[in-house]
Amino acid sequence: MAALPYAQFPGSVIAQPPCRMLNANMYGFFIKGCSSTIQTFLDDTIGQVNGLNFKAISPYCMLTFTDIENIKPTTEPWADQGYFQETDVIVWIPVARMDGDDIEHLYWYPAFICVNNVYALINGRETWGFNKYLCDYQMPAIGGEPNFFNITLDAFQRYSPDTKMAPCELFNVKLVKKDRESPIKNFFDLVKEGLDLLEDMDVNFFDMEFSFFKQMLGGLFRPQVDQLLFKQLPNGDATQALYQNVLHSPSVVQKVHSGCIYFHEFAFTLNQVDMFPLDKMFGIPLGYQRPLLPFNILFDFNQEAALDIK
Repeated sequence: MAALPYAQFPGSVIAQPPCRMLNANMYGFFIKGCSSTIQTFLDDTIGQVNGLNFKAISPYCMLTFTDIENIKPTTEPWADQGYFQETDVIVWIPVARMDGDDIEHLYWYPAFICVNNVYALINGRETWGFNKYLCDYQMPAIGGEPNFFNITLDAFQRYSPDTKMAPCELFNVKLVKKDRESPIKNFFDLVKEGLDLLEDMDVNFFDMEFSFFKQMLGGLFRPQVDQLLFKQLPNGDATQALYQNVLHSPSVVQKVHSGCIYFHEFAFTLNQVDMFPLDKMFGIPLGYQRPLLPFNILFDFNQEAALDIK
């Protein structure tokens, strides 16, 4: 079926990409899940598209809290309509696109996203295919102490015929013990220092030989985050997909203002929420764990249009 012109009628809030983002204050933590559970999630989403093969390369997911101070499209007429603030809370999965037994490319798959802004939610889901849901959150402001992070969302905490949807805290991150901070100048420093630290730790971070992954990541590094997106549109009774594809959208870093890797001790706690079962999605156990490689980075970036990966 041939593509049709998109109807931009008055009152539509769908803006054409790309978007530019200023003062994105990102805090990140690596949370342990289960490789086989993550692989099942990949097979059930991006693995549905024929001809594409994706592999989970780590049992660890990256959890980020990112407060973006100023966002607006760069395409007219939307560029002159104004700007907005957005906060994203994302669970990222590191993914390899495979060509047989060979790794073709490494991506980050934002598999679970909560945002605080309905404009961002609508544009993100309908244009890019981001799996976004609305939430409330707590996180530090720029330059603040990284003491506490959490998200609360309207959900069915326990499935039952008598359960009423209500606000539920899905997870939180707390600072337990302060230690030193190591400044970084850019994302390359973050990757390099993070890999060096992992090499010294007694953890199985990658489901492949470490030196090979380090070589691959160094060779593929560019000042951008290569994102995979699973975009689908259901038919009227939600039994078939009118459209379904895997898309690619790079987040291109324009400037890094500041950053650091934390050596503080943090505690991540996942709560039981039946509607968003991160334990069943990614194998992240309920309750407490100590996250790896906590970091903070303040940067500007552009979110480019989403294109078919084929």
